[in-house]
This record gives sequence, structure tokens and C-alpha cells, in this order.
Amino acid sequence: MNDSDEIYYKRLRERCYRLSEQIIKSSDTYNISLSEIDSNAINASMRFGYTWAWDDDENIDLPSRFEVAVWLNKNRLISLCRGKPTYDHQNLCLEIIEAAPKVPFNERPSVLPIVDATAEVYARLIGAAEIRLMEPTSESRVKLYKRYGYHYNGIFLYRRI
Repeated sequence: MNDSDEIYYKRLRERCYRLSEQIIKSSDTYNISLSEIDSNAINASMRFGYTWAWDDDENIDLPSRFEVAVWLNKNRLISLCRGKPTYDHQNLCLEIIEAAPKVPFNERPSVLPIVDATAEVYARLIGAAEIRLMEPTSESRVKLYKRYGYHYNGIFLYRRI
């Protein structure tokens, strides 16, 4: 990994978070903030009741990776998402989107519009033309993502931007 690449993409992700927060705040009454998936986010995710091997993720050292932790009131983690661009950066592939199952729906916004908006900002910043949701876990998830403009090809969902 080239340190200058890591610094460039870290700054790009930080810019993405700030731009996305502005977009989200313009249409949402919740106090949402976005950050990278750092040790604070990983520790907070343990309260979800899952043991995720984020450190074992093969993309953790990929400078251009997409990652976002979604926080409510800056202290309550409500979602994690990680993905990566394709080699040519034409597509941003989201591999994991997870919402906090122990936070009732009436106490938090739907995380999919937040993650989707953030992914779109990042995709535009890297010059991607499409967002892909890889390996949907169920038919109900496919139906949900279709409501947000995604199309399903039998392998992954995609949306042109």
C-alpha cells in the first residue's frame, strides 16, 4: 500500500462524509453523523450482538475502499457499510450494509437512504458510474433495494448514477 494513496483516499472519504451529512441534514430531522470504521465503531458494533471480523476483511488495506459508520447523536452507532470500487473505478461495490438490530426503528431513521446517499457521493468523487449491492441476502432485501431504484441481475443489484 502506498502511503500517499491511503492519505488521498482517507481525505476523499472524509470529504464524502461531510458532503453526505449536508445532504442528509437537508432532508432528515435526526442528528446523523458519519465517520470511518475505526476502533470506536468496531467497539460500538459489538453491542449489535454480532462478532464481525472487520479486521479480517480483505479490503481493509485497500486505499480506495468505501467505508462508513452511521451515528445517531454522535454517540449511537446505527449502521456500518463497507465496499470497494472495481479496478477501473467505474463501479462502487457495497459488500456489507448492516443496521443496528437492537435500535428500534422508531428511534432511528432508515439507514439505507443514508448509506445509499453516502455511497453515491463517494462514487461520484471517484468517477464511478454505478453502485452495486453485492450478494443480497434474501428476496425481501432485493425488493427493498428495488424501491430505491436498484435493478437485480440475479447476482447483484445495481443503480446507475
